[in-house]
Order: sequence, then structure tokens, then C-alpha cells
Amino acid sequence: MRFQLAELTGILGSAENPMGKFFAGAILVLVLAAVAFFVWSRVNAAHQEDLQAQIDGLTKQVSQLTDENTRLKTELSKLQTEEQNLAAQNDELRKAIGSVKATGKLPPNIEMELNPPK
Repeated sequence: MRFQLAELTGILGSAENPMGKFFAGAILVLVLAAVAFFVWSRVNAAHQEDLQAQIDGLTKQVSQLTDENTRLKTELSKLQTEEQNLAAQNDELRKAIGSVKATGKLPPNIEMELNPPK
């Protein structure tokens, strides 16, 4: 045991040897830096996992909203087409009403859907 302590003292230097103190301090600093780096890397990895989970959730939400947007655009297009058809029918009816008021007879060329699609 004495030989090992003497050997260790020889490696690190004696208390009077400033170079030994420097090396002992440098090793201590390196060990502390390694521990700090390990802790930082674990915290960083956990943070990256959390961010990836958020990204996955947001990607799924974007996909759902894109699908809903496409569905709503299709529905809007159908409604706009129906609105144009109803506006055309409305114009025909106004013309027919004007003709009935002027002549008292219904024009023969009126084509109307009595039950428009809904």
C-alpha cells in the first residue's frame, strides 16, 4: 500500500511540486468538464425528443387541416355552381313576371326546375 501511495505521489508530484498540482487540477477540470458535457448532452437529447414530438403533432395537424381545406373548397365550388344556377333561374322568373305583367300571359319558352337540387 505504501508503494502505491508513493507511486501515486510520484506521478502527481509532491505537495511542493507546482507542476504536480497543475496536472492534478487539470485532470480534475477535465473530469468535471466530461461530467458537465454528459449531463448537457442528455438534457439536449431530451429537448430534441420533445421538439420532434411537437413537430410530429404539428405535421399531423397540418395534414388534417389541408384535408379539411380541400373538402371545404370542393363544397364551396358546388355551392357556387348552385348559386349561379339559382341566379339564372331568378333572372328567368323576373323576365317571366315582367312579361306576365305586360301581356297578361306566361311566355311559352320558360324552362324552370320546380325543385332545385339542395
